[in-house]
Amino acid sequence: MDEKPKTDRRVVRTRQILRQSLMALVQEKGYESISVEEIVSRADVGRATFYLHYHDKEELLLDEFNELARERVQALTKIPFALWLPGAEETPPAENKPSPPFLMIFQHVAEHQDLYRLLLQNQSSSRVGQRLREIVTESINTFLEAKKANDPLPLLLEIPAELLAAFFNGALVGSIAWWLEHSEISVEEMTRMFQRMFLPGARRIIVGQI
Repeated sequence: MDEKPKTDRRVVRTRQILRQSLMALVQEKGYESISVEEIVSRADVGRATFYLHYHDKEELLLDEFNELARERVQALTKIPFALWLPGAEETPPAENKPSPPFLMIFQHVAEHQDLYRLLLQNQSSSRVGQRLREIVTESINTFLEAKKANDPLPLLLEIPAELLAAFFNGALVGSIAWWLEHSEISVEEMTRMFQRMFLPGARRIIVGQI
């Protein structure tokens, strides 16, 4: 009974070390030239250990994004819906007020822009593109289910959660890709621009006007 938790902790720790090693190497020399041998050398583990967890460095890269997305979703689910809709009580609504949750999302992109650039640059790979969409959609669905269970504000009265997740995924990933090519735009300004495009429709859905 005591062995499984210990094994699980070792697995978690090994994967964390491998992800950290990959991202450190990315910052030093870029992603394309990195080999599995370099990753395991930096992580101080054997090649056999690497292949117990990942097929290749692409899968390791996607796991890094998956972990970051999971951590961010946990933080976002704790934020009340009222803070997702800045100025909802105002007429007209104040999309120019940076919403703390959206600000948190774009701050996350700014902090991990090397990872986001890699993922978006490699979307032409069918596996990366498909898995990226899956991770973002899964994260959004997890968030929506948690909010529906724990927040009293009615959500998605007429719109299926899967449709909103797909729509938000496309809007967010496309906006991030554009922003990474326009790095002169601040986190706050990007948040405001995204809100001005996304919030009017989202607000109507949430308050049941659609």
